[in-house]
Amino acid sequence: MGPLGKLHNIIIHIRSSANYIKQFIDLAGRRIPLNNYTRWNSWFRMLNVALKKETNINKYVKANFDSLKQDYLTPQD
Repeated sequence: MGPLGKLHNIIIHIRSSANYIKQFIDLAGRRIPLNNYTRWNSWFRMLNVALKKETNINKYVKANFDSLKQDYLTPQD
């Protein structure tokens, strides 16, 4: 799975519910773009925004830890 897969799963979780989207936007002030196979730079855009919003992602994961245990990004990631 690796760190990119974990980040992808976190973003999928955020987008799975309107409440989760609102919760994350309240924390970070914006959405994180989701990677896809038709846009060449989609992985880069996702990582670029995720690095800028790293603390907000960590807060979101900790707030929803029960459903995101396996996707927790460790410092080694």
